Amino acid sequence: MPTTSPLMSRNLRLMTAIFRALVLIVVLALAGIMLSPAAAVDRDHGDRQLAKHVVLVDWDGFDPDYLGRVPTPNLDALARRGAFALARSTFHMISNPARASMSTGAYPEVHGNAAYVFDPFTNSVQGQTRFLAAETIAESLAAEGRTVDSVQWYMVQGHGVTYGDPNHLYVEPGGPFARRVDTAIDILNRRPVNSGGQLVTVPQIPDLLAVYSSDLDGRAHEVGPDDPSIAPLLAEHDRQLGRLVQATKDVGIYDETTFILTSDHGMTAWDRSLLPQVLAAVRDAGYVPEVLRPGGSPAPETDVVIVANAVRIGNFTLRGDAAQPRARRRIERALRRLPEIERVYREADLRRLHASDKLGDLVAEARPPYGFIDETLPAGEQRGGHGSLAEIDVPFYLAGAGVERGAQLRGPGLVDVAPTIAALLGARAPADAQGSVLREVVRGSVLDTTR
Repeated sequence: MPTTSPLMSRNLRLMTAIFRALVLIVVLALAGIMLSPAAAVDRDHGDRQLAKHVVLVDWDGFDPDYLGRVPTPNLDALARRGAFALARSTFHMISNPARASMSTGAYPEVHGNAAYVFDPFTNSVQGQTRFLAAETIAESLAAEGRTVDSVQWYMVQGHGVTYGDPNHLYVEPGGPFARRVDTAIDILNRRPVNSGGQLVTVPQIPDLLAVYSSDLDGRAHEVGPDDPSIAPLLAEHDRQLGRLVQATKDVGIYDETTFILTSDHGMTAWDRSLLPQVLAAVRDAGYVPEVLRPGGSPAPETDVVIVANAVRIGNFTLRGDAAQPRARRRIERALRRLPEIERVYREADLRRLHASDKLGDLVAEARPPYGFIDETLPAGEQRGGHGSLAEIDVPFYLAGAGVERGAQLRGPGLVDVAPTIAALLGARAPADAQGSVLREVVRGSVLDTTR
């Protein structure tokens, strides 16, 4: 056998050590790749959890102008304990697309939910849907083993919560906000609740509890946002909010709970139709218009499909010769000349607003008190509508565990809700979130769980 010199032995030992180190590095890297998302999140955020629970309250159609019409001691208490500002919804200001942004942290351009739009593939108009192409906060929390309960916060149904699942529960009690608060209080007290026809008792107080009300929205649509009945309805909502906060005290979680209260859109009054003027303007430009409702399909000769969108805006899809650049400019000019039109959005404008690409070629916004609606109301009557930039601001309250008292929110948006909930709970944000953690009010300004 040939002999090995001391130098060769040292080199061999060095090479062996290097090889073993490289193997160890590769093994550790592969182990890191194979870690579940939950394990990775626990490593990254588990020591930064600022709240054990988050209670999200969502009042549909809560216009900022409602504030001050009636005393709201419980809203005021949230503002004093944390922060209040007007938050920016997402365009267009319709319930499902806006609530999709709230639950995913993504703009409509990413989550894909749009309402009252013409679908050229089916050649028909679709209304509101619960379609989502983005992960929700309920799904991202569930993936980590966190618990989520939704009291009629419907956009996450089937997207992280479902009927009958005690750890990721969806319930739909219906009725006024008071009934939904009753159900939320039962959940906090771990009493059985009706979930799709079966009684379910949650095993623990959920990490995230979302409670939704449609009362303000429904009332304003019926009688307009300036009706005297709005004030007592807001007062009742404030009273029910107080009951919900008190319930967290009764079950012993108040000091470790963060409260978020916000809305999807504001509300603007209307009392007359601008559709006759719009139809005449398109015809005068040399094209055949047709107004469609959900489920409707255009006639073969229709050049311009008009979809009335929650009264305040109209979507225009151009077909055939009307889709040519010169024709598009002609139709746009015709709309802009109408005194009943506030503004017209081109595709580039919609992209800057992070809007869905399903809204059509042009979007026109009505000037109050006009609306994209067939009806003109009797003198003295009004109703409420939304969808335009005039309804983009909504009240936003953030208070409780992990929130700096008296801190100033700087331009929050609905897309910031899901990332902020994730940061408070020490979790990762939904995978498709474009919003940011509201670090100016969340304790520990280095927090940022967005990608």
